[in-house]
Amino acid sequence: MFNFVRWYNQNRGKFWIGVLIILAIIFVIQLSNNFFKNDNNDNNNKNQTSKALNNIKNNITGELEGSTSLVEGSNVSSKDLEQHTAIIDTFIKNCNNGKIEEAYNLLTDECKEEIFPNLESFKNKYYNNVFNTYRTYSIQNWLEDTYKIKLTEDALTTGKLSSSSGYLQEYITVVKKDSDYKLNINNYVGRTNINRTTKVNGIDVEVIKKETYMDYSEYTFKVTNTTGNTILLDNGEKTNTIYLLDQNKLEEYANTGEIVYSNLKILSGASKTYTFKFSNSYSNSREMKSLVFDKVIMNFDEYNETIDKSSYNNFTRVVVKV
Repeated sequence: MFNFVRWYNQNRGKFWIGVLIILAIIFVIQLSNNFFKNDNNDNNNKNQTSKALNNIKNNITGELEGSTSLVEGSNVSSKDLEQHTAIIDTFIKNCNNGKIEEAYNLLTDECKEEIFPNLESFKNKYYNNVFNTYRTYSIQNWLEDTYKIKLTEDALTTGKLSSSSGYLQEYITVVKKDSDYKLNINNYVGRTNINRTTKVNGIDVEVIKKETYMDYSEYTFKVTNTTGNTILLDNGEKTNTIYLLDQNKLEEYANTGEIVYSNLKILSGASKTYTFKFSNSYSNSREMKSLVFDKVIMNFDEYNETIDKSSYNNFTRVVVKV
């Protein structure tokens, strides 16, 4: 023991240098092992993903362009992609084979209510226009459960050398209903039931639902007038007094060209239901927080009798969460 202490005192520097070298070697070995392990895991994951994509491609009649969202850049899970592409492929095959009722039965109840209330309307509005010829297709995830579909005339089936004139673009959203999958088509994304009510100065506004399309959304709401006067939700003098507010407090104005302002008058004790359109494109990066009526006229009769309308100031601002 005494000899070791004396040796250590004489070679302390060399001893600790040796220890550090040994520790460094161990660290490098562990780092290398982890690197190769992770690399093998990455390769295995890539191989599994590639195998899953190949299986999906082999099981559908169309072309799968990839599992990456065109909007987010994220990947759809192989399980979801398999289920989603399978139901979309079945729908397109039914249409190509003239199985109109089978194709119609794959739509959600909401899609039927909003766009195709019966089989005949589906046939006339969609099938006869889109599948007036045999279609091949390619599919790519757009955002979440919504897919961008490119429908093209099949040259082999139609006998045409060029099918560029037959190119159609469609967006289809897959919706899981219990254990089944259904479709929203024709650029219809889906319905959100809101059912939120705000009460301000005797005005009750209930936002019932939102219907989302690729290029716009529609909000349905019910207004009940519990004041003692006739009210007017908006006089239409400005285009920026009915709007949605997003999470960044940016405004999205209602499509005023579709609003009948004379119908915005509500008698005392009465209720009316409205649907307003807003031209906000479908995106998960923008979340609408509230619906705003910036200038509700609280006494329409008084306002109507006022000669200088600019002097009228009995307004109320109503904000309801959506």
